[in-house]
Amino acid sequence: MNSGNDEFTSPVFDMGTLMRAIVNPYGKRLIVDGVPAERLGLEGKLGLEESKTSKADSIKVAIVVIAFIGVLIAMPIFAQTEPLLCMTTFGALLLFVGLVGLFQDGVSLESIMNLVIPLIGAVLVVISVVNVYHKSHPGSFYFTQERMIEVACVGFGIVGLGMLVIPPVVHSRKMRECTQVITAMCIYRNYHYSKSSHKRGGRTVGRRGSGISRLYKPWWQYEVNGTIYVSSEGVFTNVDVPDIGNLREIRFSPEKPSKIYRPLMGTRVGSVFLGVMCIGMAVLALVVMHR
Repeated sequence: MNSGNDEFTSPVFDMGTLMRAIVNPYGKRLIVDGVPAERLGLEGKLGLEESKTSKADSIKVAIVVIAFIGVLIAMPIFAQTEPLLCMTTFGALLLFVGLVGLFQDGVSLESIMNLVIPLIGAVLVVISVVNVYHKSHPGSFYFTQERMIEVACVGFGIVGLGMLVIPPVVHSRKMRECTQVITAMCIYRNYHYSKSSHKRGGRTVGRRGSGISRLYKPWWQYEVNGTIYVSSEGVFTNVDVPDIGNLREIRFSPEKPSKIYRPLMGTRVGSVFLGVMCIGMAVLALVVMHR
């Protein structure tokens, strides 16, 4: 294992690469992400699994790209005929992309903020559909411009509140579960790109000031009671990103050693800052609107 990151760093999780990165010269029992290696059926099946994963990822990307192109074509057309349909189309795109992300990553307390994009899309669709219905039924309820702004402000406030409340709750729960501390080695990382201005300990790509950064999900190898565990943090971050081969102290659950947690202060501080900003903007907009 060396510090060259290209071989053991990839944009899409690759089980074969992860297995090559594991250091197990004495053939000790191995548990990967909570599953014993023998139950993974690794021998002779890695190529098939990688092929299936690659095909599934390609299909997802193709669907998203086709939907995005369709929206780009439809929005200018609807803007000329019925602007509300333009908003419906944009909302449907956000809803679709958000649901694809939720289907791929799942829903948990740690990733609850991933609901923001599909919820925004759903709200845009509902508002536009209600207003389109109002045009043919003048006596029905509809969203005025003032009501739309109020809905947006309430939404920003809820998102901000979630950013303030959820990270401390998750941190407290994980600290109670993962009480043992051990030194682990980063052996593999997968990543994706994100529009972000946070660069503390992270990796920023693209032109200076572009705000495009890589978010990494490190995989850690450590040994507990003679068994080698390989576990991921479960979340992507650009705070204190380790290089391949770097050592860090992580916490694990004594009842389930494959469950790990690495407290990152920068992540929690960033969530608090964004939460305060969202709530502040929402309150300020409502105050100005109702003066």
